[in-house]
Amino acid sequence: MSHLTVTNLTSVTSGLLQCAVFGYGLWLTRSFGTARVGWSLVSIFSVLALLRVFPFQNGFSFGVQVDVIFSVIALLLLASMVQLEMLLRERLQLESVREEARLELETRIGIQTAELTQVNGELRQTAERLKAEVEERSRMQQEAEKIHKEMLIVSRQAGMSDVATGVLHNVGNVLNSVNVSANLVANHVQELKINRLNDAVRLMQQNAEDLGNFIMHDTRGKQLPNFLQQLGKHLSKEQSLLLQEMEFVKTKIEHIKQIVATQQDYGRVSGVAEKVRVIDLVEDLLRIHKVELEEHNVHIQREYQPDLPEISVDKHKVLQILLNLTSNAKHACMDSRRDKKLVTVRVTNGDGRIRVAVGDNGVGISAENIKKIFNHGFTTRKKGGHGFGLHSGALAARELGGALLAQSDGPDQGATFTLELPLKPKHQTYES
Repeated sequence: MSHLTVTNLTSVTSGLLQCAVFGYGLWLTRSFGTARVGWSLVSIFSVLALLRVFPFQNGFSFGVQVDVIFSVIALLLLASMVQLEMLLRERLQLESVREEARLELETRIGIQTAELTQVNGELRQTAERLKAEVEERSRMQQEAEKIHKEMLIVSRQAGMSDVATGVLHNVGNVLNSVNVSANLVANHVQELKINRLNDAVRLMQQNAEDLGNFIMHDTRGKQLPNFLQQLGKHLSKEQSLLLQEMEFVKTKIEHIKQIVATQQDYGRVSGVAEKVRVIDLVEDLLRIHKVELEEHNVHIQREYQPDLPEISVDKHKVLQILLNLTSNAKHACMDSRRDKKLVTVRVTNGDGRIRVAVGDNGVGISAENIKKIFNHGFTTRKKGGHGFGLHSGALAARELGGALLAQSDGPDQGATFTLELPLKPKHQTYES
């Protein structure tokens, strides 16, 4: 092979390789972008190679050497560019995966954002609903407090009505007794032999000038001393009877005065705490109910713990509660139709509280009813019960800082209601 042929072949091969490098570089640049390929280096190399080929084509040894060098470099560049293509493809794959991951992440973020927006909306609605519920509960609480105060007023009025009813009943019974005694006194006064006494006096006046002779010898005069003696005995007997009846009337009038005084004492404005002895309150209660209990043959058994301390309490509310408990105990005994009707009033002290228990041997309360015995409108009485007394009593007991409790072993086993009062209430207002 001649020298020219070898030179040409080398030059063509070098040129083809360089063109391949240039073309491959363009393809890589187009496919992957100039920033990724770094095509400026390839372009510089290719320009230098083209400039070299044409000026030095006639220089065999130097041209062949240069062509060989450039061919080797072109082959190395091609190999590097193939490797670069593989790296770029892997990078594109990674970027594609990253892009997919980014898109998936954005999608998830969008979904989560939508979900969070929805949750926030729901939370906002829930917050608004809770706010409305809080406002409604606040309104209901204010309404309940208003109703509670109104019920306490009604409870006091009902208690005053009970006191007044008891007073009127007792006063009526006492007045009946006073009326009987007054009629008896009137009958005895009418039966007095005043006319015969006047007749005797008239005879004595007619014979005043010779009264001795008249008494000694006149038939009518002889009867006059015996008549006066009998009349004296009769008047003395009538005097004793009238004095006895008048004493009875005085006692009954005193009883009326005590009843009225008790009613006036408890009829004053309530809401003021006073230092009182609970036993005194209980005795006032029994005094008001005495005639009514005796009328229905209900016996009272007192069980008072000795040396009980005084407490500061609104005695009007206490009396209202105890009046209702005693009235209920009386009705329970009457409904039981027992021969012996018994109401036990027990006053004890312990655990910082005074307890007044009103028990009876009446109809009792079932386990089912004992749970709702203090509910408003609930009553176990078949007639006359309005279901308000125990409910208002429980409210009043709570107002006093105490409690009203109920206990029964069941039907026909009687029942016991206990009023607990604190020895030292948190809020005290003393009567001046």
